[in-house]
Amino acid sequence: MKKILGLTLIIVFLCMGFTNAQEDFMGPMDPERREQMEALRIWKMTEYLDLTTEQAAQFFPRLREFRESIRDDQDRQRKIMIEIHKLVKDQDYKSSRSDVKKYAKQLSELEKNIITKKEAFILDIGDVLAADQQMKYIIFENRFRNRLMKTICQPEEEHKKPMKERRKP
Repeated sequence: MKKILGLTLIIVFLCMGFTNAQEDFMGPMDPERREQMEALRIWKMTEYLDLTTEQAAQFFPRLREFRESIRDDQDRQRKIMIEIHKLVKDQDYKSSRSDVKKYAKQLSELEKNIITKKEAFILDIGDVLAADQQMKYIIFENRFRNRLMKTICQPEEEHKKPMKERRKP
């Protein structure tokens, strides 16, 4: 049953469409890789939260809506960071305290907005998820993001090692 649910969710998610990656310091992400990561995320989340078919049918569209609602703020953050990066690279540009204040304020306002939306989403899904599932959702999002960042930031040779060897100190 869970395998069928997982496959169904992956198909549904893939049919929902994906946004193109924004260029940042590392360049755009390969769309195929993005799809694979999102499919993995949905599958793992379904398992970890132990979602029923009915819960999944209600939860994932709302999750997609939530992610779309914060995407604008994240895109604006990325654009500001690109702007700052260009300024810093320009040898003729001299940073000023007013520039620092302006950009710090813009970025923090966007971050506050995202945090407010995240809090509202977690509380609003209480009509679909039980309290323990909501708590697991918080844990899942944090762990998945952290593990993804560790994987992305690892040197290339680390990716080639067996998982057992990667965990050794």
